[in-house]
Amino acid sequence: MIITMKTLFSTVGTFFQNRPAYDWLFFGLAIALYVGLSIIDLTKGSIWFDEAFSAYLVQFSFADIARYTGTDVHPPFYYWLLKIWTDMFGTTEAAFRSMSILFGAIAALFGYLWTRKAFGRRAAFFALGILVMSPLFIRYSQEARMYTLAAAIIMAATYVMTLARETNKRWLWIVYGVLVSMGMWTHYFTALAWIAHLVWHLVDVRRMGKKGKALWRAFFAKDWLWAYGIAAVLYLPWLPAMAYQLLAIQTQGFWIGPVGINTVGNYFGTLVYFLKGEQIIGWFAAILILLGMLFFVLLRRTYRKMGKPTKTMFWLLFCLAAVPPILLFVASLPPLTPSFVERYLLPAAIASALLAGVVFSVSLRGQAFWRQLLVMSAVAFVLLIGLVNMYDLNNYNKSSGVDIQTRELVQTAMAKSEPGVPIIASSPWTFYEAIFYETPEHQIYFIDETTEYIYGSLDMLKENDMHKIKDLDAFTEQNSTFWFVGYADGELEPPRDDWKAIDSFFLISDIDGKTVYKATKYQVN
Repeated sequence: MIITMKTLFSTVGTFFQNRPAYDWLFFGLAIALYVGLSIIDLTKGSIWFDEAFSAYLVQFSFADIARYTGTDVHPPFYYWLLKIWTDMFGTTEAAFRSMSILFGAIAALFGYLWTRKAFGRRAAFFALGILVMSPLFIRYSQEARMYTLAAAIIMAATYVMTLARETNKRWLWIVYGVLVSMGMWTHYFTALAWIAHLVWHLVDVRRMGKKGKALWRAFFAKDWLWAYGIAAVLYLPWLPAMAYQLLAIQTQGFWIGPVGINTVGNYFGTLVYFLKGEQIIGWFAAILILLGMLFFVLLRRTYRKMGKPTKTMFWLLFCLAAVPPILLFVASLPPLTPSFVERYLLPAAIASALLAGVVFSVSLRGQAFWRQLLVMSAVAFVLLIGLVNMYDLNNYNKSSGVDIQTRELVQTAMAKSEPGVPIIASSPWTFYEAIFYETPEHQIYFIDETTEYIYGSLDMLKENDMHKIKDLDAFTEQNSTFWFVGYADGELEPPRDDWKAIDSFFLISDIDGKTVYKATKYQVN
């Protein structure tokens, strides 16, 4: 059996090695696998708050989108693109989430192109194979948020910057500067990747033997200044909004927990198994530790095998994988407000997958077939475990421990009532999620008098009367029967004592067994 498999692998490898034009067939198959893994349960989970915010925001004009997100926590570029996308493809869950798959494919394309250029075809094949099966990459390719767009911009910028550095063509440096600015218009934490580029640039200059003034002259080279100068100029219109957002987040606090040693375990646990660090015990822990030790041994061996130009690119890939999580961890230490969340580091996770592919490819070259097969099988096994965990959890919020079930909540309430019975969300957070599932027969509202508009994400609700109950007593006079729904650890208390409960239900999570959503049907005489 081993001989047969060895012969098969050798034959296939020789076939592709002698036919470089067929590489795009391999790339196409890999992307098809990625798309298939991404759409398997694309609409399984309910829209959750961040996605719901995106969905609600795109109904406004481009100017209003910028204005409303300017008081939230992110720049507007993703939302502008999402508005265009949904105008073309509709506003279903699949339509909202599918744009992220497109940008994930673009990120994979530029990751493949850059890896192939820097390390060769074999390394690019390994890297792409690991990337398209990476659970964190698949998970956030299924979410209607800006993470894969940011990753696509970063991978494209890395590829363009490498070309610009080799050719010294000014137009490539201009394109790089535009991409840097686009990244900042998409997500502030793309800055971590640009800092990683600059850290690599500094390391590269030092490795050339430059010191003192010569080092800093080389570091502040004209082309780099051109690129970042263009990026800064293009970003100037949004700079006041960025300053306001960062100040508001630092002064008002945020929902992200403090960092600690568990943060490191959670990051690598999510990266590999899509589990929190404390969940990785027994054989899971043993396999992860062994693979980690093997990886670092192979990392050193890989670096030693490389020539000087390849080592330069290796340092760039290493910086993209390592610098962002380190910087974000440091930036989350007191007295600063914590901001370390795994999905913010999706570009670094992609770089880590590419790095793993390069390490395994280079270090295993020339090794016995059984060793190569063993290592590749172990990597595939771990990735499959991560994918299974990812599919099981879906959009379960690991930070808050909430299984998002708003779709089931709304649809159950609709099924248990006749047409015309409205649904009142108990909080604006539930409203954002629930309104996505509104129908003409069952309209959804939130109560103005119980809503505290203290966060910028609520400005859309504060400044518009859509779905807003401004006079609750008048509303109940017109609608004597209605549902009151929401998330609650305990009882879901109604805002009026004279409401008479005539029906109720609650939803229990299959993941953690907790009661998370409750609904009560009230009648007002």
